[in-house]
Amino acid sequence: MQYTVEVLHITASCGLTAHCYADDTQLYISVLVSAASEAEARLVNCVEHLDLWMAQNRLKLNADKTQLMWMGTWQQLANLTVSQLEISALILDTGDRATDLSLLLDGQLSMALHIAAVCRSSYYQMRQLWSIKRSLTTTALVQAFVHAR
Repeated sequence: MQYTVEVLHITASCGLTAHCYADDTQLYISVLVSAASEAEARLVNCVEHLDLWMAQNRLKLNADKTQLMWMGTWQQLANLTVSQLEISALILDTGDRATDLSLLLDGQLSMALHIAAVCRSSYYQMRQLWSIKRSLTTTALVQAFVHAR
């Protein structure tokens, strides 16, 4: 809990909002498209402060799990010129998708990517269960499907 509080203090001092869950942290900043470069500078400053604090507390920022995504309408996203952030030795490219606690998000929060991923996974599970359907009752098949999801 102490670590989470410190992270929230650092992000607030940089003018950002943070959401923490277990060892996952999301940073948010809301700006107009015209202020994207200012948002970039504030975000870089905040992540550098967090990286320094983490090093002092024997923690490490996991660069492999770090994602950057702009959100807005397709018109707003088309007007953005910031496509990557350079944070210390790390260069983050902006992506068109990010995951948040297993939820697949796109820049417009349309849920289309997540729905497609759930459908793909569900069809795969149904094909796997099809091969053993004679060995199980209908109730057991439904329970196996639901538990797999």
